[in-house]
Amino acid sequence: MDVSGQESDWRSANFRQKLVSQIDEAMRKAGVAHNKSSKEMENHVFMKAKTRVRHPLFSSNFLRCWR
Repeated sequence: MDVSGQESDWRSANFRQKLVSQIDEAMRKAGVAHNKSSKEMENHVFMKAKTRVRHPLFSSNFLRCWR
């Protein structure tokens, strides 16, 4: 499996924007208003995750809270 592309790079703008969209969708489906934007929430996950392995783990745990 080739993981060298920008889509697979967890630090890329495209990859991070996908998480922002997922957070937006989860918040919308949950009918929850929050004082932080989805971009701020994604940035928190990004800053907490120091590796490519940890980012999806933190992301899935974070999204599970909204579903």
